[in-house]
Amino acid sequence: MQRVYRSLIAIGLLAIMVSVLILAPRLASAQDGGQQPTQHVVQRGESLYGIARQYGVTVLAIAQANNISNPNLIYVGQVLKIPVGTTPTVTPTTPVPTTPAATTPAPTTPPPPTGQTVHVVQAGENLYRIALQYGTTVQAISQANGITNPNLVYVGMQLKIPAPGAVLPAATTPAAVATTPAPVATTPAPATTSEASGGEATAVATTPAPTNTAPAAAVPFNYGIQVQLFGQDSAAVVENLTRLGVGWVKQEISWAMFEPTKGNINFDDIDTAIDALDGAGFNIMLTVYDAPDWARGATEENGPPTDNQDFANFVTQLATRYAGRVDAYEIWKEPNLRREWNGKAYGKPISAAGYVDLLRVGYTAVKAADSEAVVVSGGLAPTGLDNADNALNDRNFLRQMYQAGVNTVADAIGIHPFGFGNPPDSTCCETNPQITGWDDHPSFFFQNTLQEYRAIMGEFNDSGRFLWVTEFGWGSSENLPGDVNPNFGFVEFTSLDEQSQYTIRAFETGNELGFIGPMFLWNLNFCEVFGIGSAECYWSLLDPAGNPKPIFFAVEGIEK
Repeated sequence: MQRVYRSLIAIGLLAIMVSVLILAPRLASAQDGGQQPTQHVVQRGESLYGIARQYGVTVLAIAQANNISNPNLIYVGQVLKIPVGTTPTVTPTTPVPTTPAATTPAPTTPPPPTGQTVHVVQAGENLYRIALQYGTTVQAISQANGITNPNLVYVGMQLKIPAPGAVLPAATTPAAVATTPAPVATTPAPATTSEASGGEATAVATTPAPTNTAPAAAVPFNYGIQVQLFGQDSAAVVENLTRLGVGWVKQEISWAMFEPTKGNINFDDIDTAIDALDGAGFNIMLTVYDAPDWARGATEENGPPTDNQDFANFVTQLATRYAGRVDAYEIWKEPNLRREWNGKAYGKPISAAGYVDLLRVGYTAVKAADSEAVVVSGGLAPTGLDNADNALNDRNFLRQMYQAGVNTVADAIGIHPFGFGNPPDSTCCETNPQITGWDDHPSFFFQNTLQEYRAIMGEFNDSGRFLWVTEFGWGSSENLPGDVNPNFGFVEFTSLDEQSQYTIRAFETGNELGFIGPMFLWNLNFCEVFGIGSAECYWSLLDPAGNPKPIFFAVEGIEK
């Protein structure tokens, strides 16, 4: 009988212990929401940015109150002190769909050898955060564990952590992309930054390109970002750029804005921008586009000039005035789209040969005024559409640019490898049912666009020239109010944390490939400039009030 009583007592104690373990998280959550509003227990999927918005405070205030040196690194269960005097507010959030990694059974990882540093993946972690924790890189951990897609790690996975600075075996050369021609994309293209993607899949060049011996064409990989300085506090913008640690800054120059009447150029705002950036030691690229009405035969959208010499005259004035201070000029942007090249009504239809004609006069004007400045061809919009009235397939357009002689009038080739909702290591077509319409064509993928452009350059024996990523990035609608524009439906599939992770990995990829020059992330402050209702907010590193979003801290934390 005593044995029976002892067994019952043991069972009772065990039940009490299990109850405590089950209820503990709930009690902590209740305590956070009720009795102690100045504390917050971090839940899975939360970021410091989202928590700051919830309580109506800034990321910096919470970081300082909790001695957090890297605001991008918080963990599930962490108890945060919220600065006194704040009241929680309810902020609408966009649900983030479950990623394929969460529903696909993960392979079993064999236990590492005894004595080796091991990390067991916890809920909410990713390789980027784990690499920062151990002072190593995503690439090093991936190689040490045979991980082919750094975006797919799972809870409980045991990772071998290489020592910082350890020499690892060379990565295996990636396999060639399938050579089957891709179908034409049928999804309507977005109305900004990048279009519905497309092009033909071609074999990937697997050998790093030799360095071009021309000084202007051999500018190596570097970190860059696009900004809007006109009408902004230059000192504040420069302060943020300095925090990010980027080497290059891109500013667009609308020809129409600065020469509203022929021969009457107002340089005041450009002078202010160049003074601020050059004075802070940044390399500067100006993207020159958008002919004024007086130089065109139409006023709808943007378009090329009727007479290319008018453009040459404007570029000559720019390059002469800023010789030795502006380091690169991108001639036009996305000329394979109607919204940037609407000239059919006056004899300038969308055409690769027509664009190269404009590039040629721009190149000549820049080199005559400043021979050391780099001239980059306008980054094309990734699109699978092939409709002469609206958009031309960017892969075909690039081939036609080479046929028109682009390699003789550009030091580097511009590219806009946007990833839409797809991770930077993904390739077409890794169909995800939650991203239907945005993952069924090669140009929806960052990796495909880079490799297919490189293959086209190889077709024309131009492997010595660098690709400059003049725009790239991933948008996220998380924590932004209002309905998502259906043209940008893919931004709902990327959380703020994924936006940070994808961006870091994209920079790593550019640095690893050997044929990528500067990479310009799109964008720093457009949400602050154009307002919270603008599509640019999905990509901005700063929110409408100028506060850093998680992606800002992620880029700031890169060891450059």
